[in-house]
Amino acid sequence: MSGKITLDLTNYKDRVGGRVEPGTYRVVVDDVEQDQSKAGNPMINVWFRVEGGQFDGATITDRLVLTEKSLFRVVGFLQALGYPTPRKKLQLDTGKWLNQRLEITVDDGEPYNGRVKSEVRGYAKIAKAEKQSEADLEDVGEEPAAEEAPEAKPASDEVASQDPWEGDDESQGEVDLDDLENL
Repeated sequence: MSGKITLDLTNYKDRVGGRVEPGTYRVVVDDVEQDQSKAGNPMINVWFRVEGGQFDGATITDRLVLTEKSLFRVVGFLQALGYPTPRKKLQLDTGKWLNQRLEITVDDGEPYNGRVKSEVRGYAKIAKAEKQSEADLEDVGEEPAAEEAPEAKPASDEVASQDPWEGDDESQGEVDLDDLENL
């Protein structure tokens, strides 16, 4: 028996993300959500919408897991948005990321349920993007020790795909991930 049904897609979010050709795209942050990874780590889901070109309007989803091993991705993302990334504990308002523009480099990921999706491999600041103010960051820790290295340089126009503190002493820049839960 067939009939009409009402389906409310008002709050639907594509959890897997779409696929675009591998390359670099100008995107806008469409949505941000705090979540938890399968391993139980705090995570931020970010939905990007492609602006312009053949894939205009396509959605690409990225997950920023907040572990020490993956903080380089979070730092690269923040730098691409124009935020300073001082080496101290920070509290961020993820709501301020909405409608921000940046460039992302994507590649094909492993198939998931028979579907290939695009995965974000790096982030870059758009050349004319305005730098975010340090007032958008809230210091939640004590002052860094005097012997700590200076702030990391903001991202250039190139893709931030490697650890921004590469080559630094491993004891520097430690982050207490418990303090990042309230992003």
